[in-house]
Amino acid sequence: MGSIQHWDFRRTYGAQAAFLIAAYYAAAHLGYAFRFTGAVASIVWLPVGVGIAGLYLLGLRLWPAVVIGDLLVNNYARLPVGAAIGQSFGNLLEVVIGAVLLQRFISRRAPLETAFGVAGVFAALTVATGVSAVIGPLSLALFHTIPASSILRVSRTWWLGDFCGAVIVLPLALAFSTPTPHTWLRGHAVEATLLLVTLIGLSTVAAQVGGPSTYLAFPVLIWAAFRFGPRGATLAIAISAAFTIWGATDFAGPFTVNGMSNIPATQIYLAVAALATLSVAALASEREQLARSVRASRTRIVLAADDERRRLERNLHDGAQGRLVALAARLGLAAHAARQAPDTAASSIETAHAELLVAIDELRELAQGLQPAALRQFGLATAVEDIAAKSVTPIELLELPRVRLDETTEATAFYLIREAVTNAERYAHASRIRVRAHLSAARLTVEVQDDGAGGAFERNDRGIQGLRDRVEATGGTFELDSEPAVGTRIRAEIPRGPTF
Repeated sequence: MGSIQHWDFRRTYGAQAAFLIAAYYAAAHLGYAFRFTGAVASIVWLPVGVGIAGLYLLGLRLWPAVVIGDLLVNNYARLPVGAAIGQSFGNLLEVVIGAVLLQRFISRRAPLETAFGVAGVFAALTVATGVSAVIGPLSLALFHTIPASSILRVSRTWWLGDFCGAVIVLPLALAFSTPTPHTWLRGHAVEATLLLVTLIGLSTVAAQVGGPSTYLAFPVLIWAAFRFGPRGATLAIAISAAFTIWGATDFAGPFTVNGMSNIPATQIYLAVAALATLSVAALASEREQLARSVRASRTRIVLAADDERRRLERNLHDGAQGRLVALAARLGLAAHAARQAPDTAASSIETAHAELLVAIDELRELAQGLQPAALRQFGLATAVEDIAAKSVTPIELLELPRVRLDETTEATAFYLIREAVTNAERYAHASRIRVRAHLSAARLTVEVQDDGAGGAFERNDRGIQGLRDRVEATGGTFELDSEPAVGTRIRAEIPRGPTF
């Protein structure tokens, strides 16, 4: 009974496979119903986007579901069995390669919220759909379904159709499978409704009239991307693509040549519209994320500065300030004693001199806590070598700059290395640490890697989060990669000033 209570339908292999088969089958028959999908090549082949999204989000182990779904949607009345099998094999490779490339090159946390992520998605889809566009037409020609002379033309249409299907479905799945830190429509319901009505109206005109009016949807697509991020962008792409395909199948279409719909031009339009819209959405998301990060970083820097100021005040009050006040009182007594009994003045002055030396030492220790003497006098390389010499864990120094840099760059790099080494020794129990500081024309790239316990993460404190704040305050970038039982790698790029 207990095992039944813990059974989760959504996580079982059979349920996930059945869902993927059904989605693949439905996507194919949607194209058959609206006549934009054919037995040989299609304007848009939506199942490829369903298959890649399914394997990427649910796992590569579901590849048999793609095979079953593809075999179910093949038109065996118009295709020889051998050609259908070859076509299914190409479609399977396409989906698996696309999912593997996505897993390798884009972030699962926010795949469409950076320009790099969008470029990775389009690059993966370009390669994956190209595989099917080669295998499919060749198998059709081998079984005499198409003449050999038309292989290149069919391959072009095949590739563009698969690519368009992928860029319509996959980004939509990625956008809505990724949790957002805030409600993306909150406070914008009226604007979203106005955008939707405008997009549908302009897309209807473009689908039926064609010509230059086809591009009327572009400003609305940019509007959706800029204001509503990846989710709004992918929804707008899907709606605009639906009307464009409707125009190509039921009317003369947005692109016509001698009264006939120009399918490649339609496909290229869909691909370019998707790329432009998702790129704008990524840039808008990066800008918003940067603004949030800067606001949070400034708040933490102000709080850290207040804490540091209070610490200095406390150390000065409890240490050197108290000694200096006592010294002033002792000197006053010594002066009074010198006037009354000059022979006792020497001992009083010697005592005051000793207290003055102690106060100087305390002030020196406090100043050294602000910036180490090795860094201030000799530069970053010597200061890092000093860290390595004092470390109980072996530190391999792969590369260090031998020129003096500006104070901000050196201090930022030094404190990052010192904190990373301290964390590796104290918390990760690393057996080896590697440090690299590569100097280029525009920046200093610092990497600290250990083989410790891993699993480090950023919190709202002055540890790793403080390092990020320090680096980003200089205009640099900070990356943390920490896998449990593998180790931790901290990488920062710090804009450099002039050398000395």
